[in-house]
Amino acid sequence: MKRTKSHVQTLAALTLAACSLAGTTPVTAQQTASTVSAGPADAALHNAARDGKYLFVYFWKQNDQQTQSMQGVFDQATGRMTDVANAIRVNITDPSNGSIVEKFGVSRAPMPLSLAIAPNGAVTQGLPVSFNENQLREAVVSQGTAACLKAMQDRKLVLLFVKQNIDAAAFQGARDLTQDERFAASTQIVNIDPTDASEQSFLQSLKVDASAGNGVLVVMTPAGQPVATIAENATKDQIIQRLTAASTSCCPDGKCAPGQQCCPDGKCAPAKK
Repeated sequence: MKRTKSHVQTLAALTLAACSLAGTTPVTAQQTASTVSAGPADAALHNAARDGKYLFVYFWKQNDQQTQSMQGVFDQATGRMTDVANAIRVNITDPSNGSIVEKFGVSRAPMPLSLAIAPNGAVTQGLPVSFNENQLREAVVSQGTAACLKAMQDRKLVLLFVKQNIDAAAFQGARDLTQDERFAASTQIVNIDPTDASEQSFLQSLKVDASAGNGVLVVMTPAGQPVATIAENATKDQIIQRLTAASTSCCPDGKCAPGQQCCPDGKCAPAKK
């Protein structure tokens, strides 16, 4: 299996799949403070990252028919992806697995659950209860997608630089933003070469066209929502203005209701009744 993939879902959908498992505790690759000792699954996660591979984790609780059925799908699919991924099964009731269960917050998630973790620690897919081989394969995403997901799962604002040759002078306004003490700790720069074939589906999902050779800056929130697409030469103040406008366009005082997405130009679709 090649590292490229023919189709990448939108970044928002990927983030929601990785972080919202039917209303359960959010899944995150960020380790929390814990007194639970590391177990075999933690070693598998470390080894996969060391080897530049994904780790597919099959979490299960009860050895019922659904668990056995999905385990067969999981084993067959991951057995065909050994060039890019390792796999491990984890019984969440086994105390030796307590560390990884806590790390990804899956103790109350619907079981069985397949989780895909990229080499950089980003969760690229979370599939509870029922899934198929194609869904597992789609969890292997481009490096740019994984880098954006990791930053957002670390609750950072992503500044995505899309340009073939990025030198020290490129995207100076965005670089200035990351040096501002108000934003330094909450922003992350990700670079993508628009000529990289493996990134084409991702860029298309973000509706980015860098074919003219001009750099494009895409800003994304930790919720996985692209909020602004800006020219490379935008200043720090111009970027801040765009972000402010996006955050307040349909949210009074910039405070959106849970799950609400702000709308371009303040034109929101009618709320569903």
